[in-house]
Amino acid sequence: MKKYKLLVLSCLMVVSLLIASCGDKETTGSQVEEDTDGNKVIITETDTDEQADEDKVETGYADPKEPKYGGIHYRIRTSDWNNWDYAAKSDMFVPSWVGEELLGGDWTKGPAGTNENDWTLGYGGFVNTLAGKIAESWEMPDDETLVYHIRPDIHWWDKAPANGRELTAEDVKWNIDRQFSSPKSYNYNAYTTTGKAPLSAAVLDKHTVEVKVKPEWQGVMASVVGDHMWLICPDAIEANGGEPLTSWSQFIGTGPYMLDDYVFSSTLTYTRNPNYWQMDPLHPENQLPYADGLKELIIPDSSTQQAAFRTGQIDMVAGVHMTLGGWETVESLKKENPELLVKEHQSSSFFSVWPRLDNPDIPFNDIKIRYAINMAINQQELLDDFYGGHAELLAWPYINAPTFSAIYTPLNEQSQIVQDLFGYDVERAKELLVEAGYPDGFTFKVDCTGGQADLLSIIKEYLATVNIDLELNVLEFTIYMSEWMGGTYEQAFFASDYLVKPQNMMTMTPGGIYNYSRVNDLKLKEAYETISKNLGKNEDLVIKTLKEIGPYELEMAVPIFLPQSHSFAMWWPWFQNFYGAVGGGGNANNDEYLQYFWIDTDMKQKMGY
Repeated sequence: MKKYKLLVLSCLMVVSLLIASCGDKETTGSQVEEDTDGNKVIITETDTDEQADEDKVETGYADPKEPKYGGIHYRIRTSDWNNWDYAAKSDMFVPSWVGEELLGGDWTKGPAGTNENDWTLGYGGFVNTLAGKIAESWEMPDDETLVYHIRPDIHWWDKAPANGRELTAEDVKWNIDRQFSSPKSYNYNAYTTTGKAPLSAAVLDKHTVEVKVKPEWQGVMASVVGDHMWLICPDAIEANGGEPLTSWSQFIGTGPYMLDDYVFSSTLTYTRNPNYWQMDPLHPENQLPYADGLKELIIPDSSTQQAAFRTGQIDMVAGVHMTLGGWETVESLKKENPELLVKEHQSSSFFSVWPRLDNPDIPFNDIKIRYAINMAINQQELLDDFYGGHAELLAWPYINAPTFSAIYTPLNEQSQIVQDLFGYDVERAKELLVEAGYPDGFTFKVDCTGGQADLLSIIKEYLATVNIDLELNVLEFTIYMSEWMGGTYEQAFFASDYLVKPQNMMTMTPGGIYNYSRVNDLKLKEAYETISKNLGKNEDLVIKTLKEIGPYELEMAVPIFLPQSHSFAMWWPWFQNFYGAVGGGGNANNDEYLQYFWIDTDMKQKMGY
């Protein structure tokens, strides 16, 4: 029955795509209309003849590895920007191509360079792999100090009240102080409230900032201050009476693209920053960025998104920029448009059911219960039928990707205990329940959103075979988020672990909103302390500690182990020097690629778009 249901769900998704795309072969062009009065974007498809296909023959084009200036990059946003100031809301992600950081991913080691990091999953938590951005270099002279040497001749946008003045160490100190003292700032809530924040920041000279930190958190702060802190011009805040910014027009940054216009729920238009500081590290004679601008179309509806991309009105799509819909959508789009380029990679997150270990009303503090649940779920069947093979079986606590190869242990090298947990053994699961004192099973409730219910309904069927009744408490998204922020869910919570920063161990150590299960384990705490003390100083010890603690976390079996769907990026061949690099090469930055790409406008025109 479970396998039948999996197949039915998959077939329904494929059929719906086929119906939606019926007749696509006769519609190879489209037109984007911006209705600024109605505040919406309209995608209309137009019929063309067979000549359009002939125009797409890939002959006579310039070398895609040759840099090209000009053109506009079109992409999708699924919703409006809701934050222009990190002090206004606990959300770090003001547009990262307008407000820059001290450090970031090293493009020379990315896919266009040595490919040591493919820029899909961040930097693996290894601080020493980061490159200078606003700071041209940095150092840790002792166990309680970070020193950042600010790059000369970086200028704020030529916009009042800054009017293009030079960025100085005073600006950096001001941002550090404000980041960790504003009650609504993400960094305040994540680090100040937990006692990890910097103790002070001081200006040593015009281009040098000294940050004092607690020795036990020096490595963590090296990562956060360096590459999780987007800078805003202090002049913009002063002009707003010292209050947090609430409008796009108030923002002043240093990034490669400047926000020029914003039509709510319609479009965001950016223009090239003519005074941008960075040269292309792989083509050092070229000033960045290459494109004349960037335009984001705000399109919440997935079918409209796909129409815009399918007809060449959007250059690139990925999970973070479009509701791609999974492997079925990718295969459908590729079949309709063979020219499309695709990058499939591991997911940056691990989504699962996290039961509370501190609730005496449910028996999850007993490891036999946790083992029984995992053995009752046919994970390979889920991977094959629900995800069509486009998923990873062992996807936690580390990602199976080159960036994390030093700490990832494959399933066939794990202990027999761990391998059994990823097997499917209903009889052994029943025996474990008897040994734990629950021969007749039990009931527990998981809080989730509507989008998670399909998968959880299948998990519910698996667990029913061992007399465990999984109740789904489906919540509105705002209520779900409120429960998460407040930790008010009672029994279990369906949520994610963000895997690109394994050094944080955030789901398995006390404190913070990501410790969904209320794990409080001495061995894990000791490992976390060792990692935090040595980040950026003794990376060999950090790697060794992470490598050793990973199998221990798996043997604890705190979350329900579930296959994790792969992520995809798709792009048209005229969008070049990209390589699917949507995850960046640094710490939590999905848009680090934006100054490096170029557009072959001649190819785009010859392909009929």
